[in-house]
Amino acid sequence: YDVAVVFGVEFCLSGDCRERVNKDMLTSQFIQKSPVEYFRIALNKIREITGLKVTPDQEALLLIEAGKMCDLSGDCEQALETYKQALEMCQSHEIKAESLKQMGHVKSRRGEWEAALKMYQDSLKILKKLGNMQQVGNIYNSIGYNYFVTGDMAEAEEYCGKALEVAQKCDDTQLKADVQSNLGILANVKGCTDEALDYYKQSEYGYGTIGDSHGLAQVYHNLAMTYTDKEDWKSAGEHYQKSMELCIELQDLDFLSVIYVNRSRFALQLHDISVAKTYCDKAKDIFDKTGNKQGLSEVYKLYGIIHSNMREWEPAAELFRRGMEICDEHENHLTKAEILCELGLMFHKQKQKKKALKHLHEALEIYAAHGAAHGIDGEIKKIKDKIRTIEL
Repeated sequence: YDVAVVFGVEFCLSGDCRERVNKDMLTSQFIQKSPVEYFRIALNKIREITGLKVTPDQEALLLIEAGKMCDLSGDCEQALETYKQALEMCQSHEIKAESLKQMGHVKSRRGEWEAALKMYQDSLKILKKLGNMQQVGNIYNSIGYNYFVTGDMAEAEEYCGKALEVAQKCDDTQLKADVQSNLGILANVKGCTDEALDYYKQSEYGYGTIGDSHGLAQVYHNLAMTYTDKEDWKSAGEHYQKSMELCIELQDLDFLSVIYVNRSRFALQLHDISVAKTYCDKAKDIFDKTGNKQGLSEVYKLYGIIHSNMREWEPAAELFRRGMEICDEHENHLTKAEILCELGLMFHKQKQKKKALKHLHEALEIYAAHGAAHGIDGEIKKIKDKIRTIEL
């Protein structure tokens, strides 16, 4: 017996069946099909030719892989629906945990933090009962990142630390590289750029060892951001380019949009307004398609900065307002604080001292209220310095 593989799930087929399956699967019916449609056609063709009975768990695994392909292509809504179908039909506890984890990833990217956290925790309960420590470590790492983006640095560090312990005990290079990447992000946010570079380089080595192109794309992006903080513009530009090239090759629209956002910020720091707007437009096109609210709030913040730099005050204020509305809707506290800072700086440019101080103080209050004061000291110091400057 030979083996047919559909989305990574193996089916034993006799030699003549395999020949017919391969022949039929190369027909035009697969052209321009979505991953889920492809999955349905492939599965039905195998059933038709072989009479093979596919178990609910096998079908659920196929759905999960189809969901990942939808996710990669930017169709988050279809990915979420596909993961739900897999969760409802599967019998295996391990597959239930995987479905929940993938749903958590989608919810997290869409800025639905509470829903994402619940799905991660539900997945974690199952995995702990099964004793699957490697997957437990993966969930710890995802929860850590979830806390980071909502501004709870203490919880973020705690969960990333737990994940690293698991990775070291299991000697899991993939997990270790993933965690080191997140720890690098946390160090960079705290202003510890040398520590961040160290974590990222360890992560880069790990991803390179196992040939993880997605991981390399992410760590190149993170290195670019850190080199930007160090004002090493040449190294930053080189790493942004490496990251973009890998994402385009992998057709990873979701992460490519994130790179576009930060490439736009990079252009702003180099005072290149036209390039900043070009990358901002590219990011918004993807975020509109995927429904990524976190991304849209970042885009509106950048558009606001662009118009502020052009001294177009009213459009800038409106764009900042739209960004904050999304932040309020999805409890994205850190980005809202960042937008308030930008508003404060804009009013300072207009010599409106009272309004400038009001918005900067509101930003500090948000950081304090959500525990971020223990994790982003560098940003808080900048705001306080600016307040002192304005008050003089």
